[in-house]
Amino acid sequence: MFIPIRSDRPLRTPPYVNYALIAINIVIFGFTAQAFSTNEPNRAWQFMLWSQDTKIWQFITYQFLHASPMHLIGNMIFLLVFGNNVEDRLGKFGYLFFYLSMGVLAGLGHWLTSEAPVLGASGSVAGVSGAFLVLFPLTRIKFLYWFFFIGFFEISAKWVIAFYVIKDIFFMGMGVGNTCLLYTSDAADDPTLV
Repeated sequence: MFIPIRSDRPLRTPPYVNYALIAINIVIFGFTAQAFSTNEPNRAWQFMLWSQDTKIWQFITYQFLHASPMHLIGNMIFLLVFGNNVEDRLGKFGYLFFYLSMGVLAGLGHWLTSEAPVLGASGSVAGVSGAFLVLFPLTRIKFLYWFFFIGFFEISAKWVIAFYVIKDIFFMGMGVGNTCLLYTSDAADDPTLV
């Protein structure tokens, strides 16, 4: 397993907006974890982005929901590693606008191409990761790895992002995506975890 730890790029200012986004995601997960641990529809489901009966505010709210602890942790690790420097470059308000805009664009793309509801910060985090690649392609990222032993290594950001893009495309081709809730069209009352 490979986990990004940090970049070697120094920060000019503390990334308070990025820290706040991470904290908000964690707090909301704390309140909604039980709601998404069952397949029973509940009040929290209204905040996911639904392709049918869409509410405009769902393009924002879905970004702060996660289906499982691993879904949350994966997104927040990447946001912490890549978001700090992007916020440092874009400024506080610019970064917040960019982060939310990337989530809205990702949600719109999903909404146009799928009937399944969606939740999670993956679209926003992917946008932030892409911005990091464009702004700092030669920055080195430190990784923790463990298989049968534990260690660290560093690699250029352009190779890190390329690896994750290829991995995601590969898994999408195999029909394996991020953990999310899918609403089955033939059994409207039976959402399933995949």
